[in-house]
Amino acid sequence: MNTPGICDGVVANFNSNDNGFNSPSIYGSVFDSSFYYHAGRGYWTDYLPPFRTTIPGVPRVMNIISPPFANPNATGTFNVGFHYIVNNPAVDRFQVRIISVTQTPQGTLTNVEATSGVQFFSTWSTPTVYVDGVTTTVPDATPLLNGFEGNVCIRLVDPDIVNGPGTNFRVEISYLVNTPFFAAFDNLSIGPLNIPLPVNFIGLVGNRNLSTKTVAVRWDVGEEIDVREYQIERSTDGSSFVMQGSVPAGSKSGTYMFTDNDVPSSTVLYRIKSVDNDDKYKYSSVIRLKGDATNSYGSKIVIYPIPASDNITVEHKQLNKKAKMSVTSSDGRVLKTIIPVEGSSHTPVSLDGIPPGMYFLRVDDGTGNGYGPAVKFIKN
Repeated sequence: MNTPGICDGVVANFNSNDNGFNSPSIYGSVFDSSFYYHAGRGYWTDYLPPFRTTIPGVPRVMNIISPPFANPNATGTFNVGFHYIVNNPAVDRFQVRIISVTQTPQGTLTNVEATSGVQFFSTWSTPTVYVDGVTTTVPDATPLLNGFEGNVCIRLVDPDIVNGPGTNFRVEISYLVNTPFFAAFDNLSIGPLNIPLPVNFIGLVGNRNLSTKTVAVRWDVGEEIDVREYQIERSTDGSSFVMQGSVPAGSKSGTYMFTDNDVPSSTVLYRIKSVDNDDKYKYSSVIRLKGDATNSYGSKIVIYPIPASDNITVEHKQLNKKAKMSVTSSDGRVLKTIIPVEGSSHTPVSLDGIPPGMYFLRVDDGTGNGYGPAVKFIKN
């Protein structure tokens, strides 16, 4: 089902780079069709001098595929917004697909979870006249790029869109163009303002040196797009966090480290705040080091906060790649299964879609045996 969406939080504007998007060539129409990133214009288009400057063939299909994003919307929904230029919005069409990307011990699994079906641009937008180089002053005026422009904003509703700590989502948008003019794609949104950044935290650990009163905080990231820096925050009570320093982003996947000095001998907690180029931000999970602990790995399972609301963090010993967790109801029904990141000490668990009540979390350490007894927690 499709409904009007909320699309005021742009995650990729393409003003300075392609943001990790790609456009695979599609064969079978009158010619090889695909979008190309046009750095001078700051968007994607099928006009590519000197190779594509003459009248494009029709009909043609072009796809644009995003990198994985965390879904900032509730389970079962996904907002998609974008800016377009096409010649005839009442004839030219588009289709949106939501593709899940889930990390498992066996590898990465992808699956198409929802599709908008083929839609006319004019159904989901209010087109306005566009004439390249006239309506808007632009560099490198593009011949055969005129007609109408507008902003599509659509919400896909499907129960197969299931949020989880190991699952992100790619957005695939297809243009089905039936007129012999060029087209453009720009400004992808996947939801409201203050949406999570396109960075995927996949591990966070801390090691304390008792003699030097320092803690080395290390974290890994997966997808990392337009992130400016990582801010390391420390707390002694679990509610008030203070920034201890920052590390610049490396514009690629990798491992980061920060050494925190003059750490008190009491229990401390850490989290990482990723800040993007537009000052939007996202937090990692929280790790805890007890006063006498030399690392953040727990000898037993601890859950916090309790009572919980939307998310919990599970503190545990270092787990191997075959480990898994499960959230069960009081009558034994498995409501959620989580695959922890190998080597991590803390695992975030989303409780989205689980009603208020009492639940149990169980951990299989990967050997087929339970790791400690089930831990009870309450969701408000």
